[in-house]
Amino acid sequence: MKRRGWLGIGVAVVGAGALGYVNRNGITRAVLTSRENEGVDLTAQTDMPTCMLTPEQVEGPFFSPAPDRRDITEDREGAALSLELSVVDAATCRPVPGAVVEVWHCDAAGRYSGYPEELARKPFDTLIFLGAPDGHVERTNEKTYLRGAQRVNAAGWTMFETIVPGWYEPRVPHVHVKVFANGKSYLTTQLYFPQPLVDGLYGEHPAYAAHGLSPYHEGNDLVLGENPDARGLLLRPVWTNRWRASARLAIVS
Repeated sequence: MKRRGWLGIGVAVVGAGALGYVNRNGITRAVLTSRENEGVDLTAQTDMPTCMLTPEQVEGPFFSPAPDRRDITEDREGAALSLELSVVDAATCRPVPGAVVEVWHCDAAGRYSGYPEELARKPFDTLIFLGAPDGHVERTNEKTYLRGAQRVNAAGWTMFETIVPGWYEPRVPHVHVKVFANGKSYLTTQLYFPQPLVDGLYGEHPAYAAHGLSPYHEGNDLVLGENPDARGLLLRPVWTNRWRASARLAIVS
């Protein structure tokens, strides 16, 4: 092949590479949302046996120790949510005295406190920033919104005042939860929301509507694809003067 021909191919390859880089997040989104998960069992506790051991889900990259507090909202706008959590021993169904529950999640725009907020809508850049899907990343700022920890009461219950989380690339909406007791971590999991509820909020509520509906759901979510046992992890929020949801966290204490 003549030199001019090779040069033309080289220019085309460089051009395609540049175009791919410019559109890297859109291409990554198309690939991720076209995934098809198999065998995901995402169900509510009302459909499961009493005190069944709560399934583990990955911690994810954005965990950092949270302040001891009930109201974790700070200045974040969104649909108010009261999240009631109980900790019991899976073998006896009895409360675990002294257990500490820690929660964290993104805001209505998909941003996590402590980490670069511009990543919420950039799946390629997010995955590069993380380095690995479950690799922990050190925080980059001191913000603490939507993070909190509390000790359960004598009956094994605690409550967090927060908002319904938004969505970010490349995850289905969720709340992270950890349970500690006697200085030891006993459970790391995630709680999920019914699709009709989040679709309604994301389409109408002013704090979410600007970001549109989430293209991620249980059928294509990366974490649920790798951790399909999500029995009992689906919340069933009800509306009073705010959204209210509860979940039992059953551990081997």
